[in-house]
Amino acid sequence: MKHILIFLLFCAPVFSKAQSRTVTDTIRVHAEEMKWVDAPAPFPPGAYMTVLEGNSKESGPFTIRVKFPPHYLIPAHFHPENERVTVIGGSVYIGFGEVADTTKGTKFIRGDFYVNPKNSQHYVYTKDESAVLQLNCEGPWGLSFCK
Repeated sequence: MKHILIFLLFCAPVFSKAQSRTVTDTIRVHAEEMKWVDAPAPFPPGAYMTVLEGNSKESGPFTIRVKFPPHYLIPAHFHPENERVTVIGGSVYIGFGEVADTTKGTKFIRGDFYVNPKNSQHYVYTKDESAVLQLNCEGPWGLSFCK
């Protein structure tokens, strides 16, 4: 009992300071506030994206979301850093290799997560439904096509 009392006497000020601290550098983005724009090259036409935080061209973390329409294909490509992807909506297929083969991809649905290791050659496609993906990566980042 004595140890608990000593703990509370010394730690109570720490707990109250932590609870009263105001955080001013948080990033908060509501879905209705996201500004979707045409995804820039080298994305094939038809994709949209929104930046949630950071800058993919600079060193450091960034988060973007991309929307792919039905029957969309990003040919075989690779990235200079790991690509961490969460499927937010719809479904998407990921395959590996120097050439896209839309019969060999693995399907990922809303809520799924995957990581494409840096420099791994992969391709992305949708079938009959669209997909919304969230990418959490480290910059500088890019997309280079295999052929």
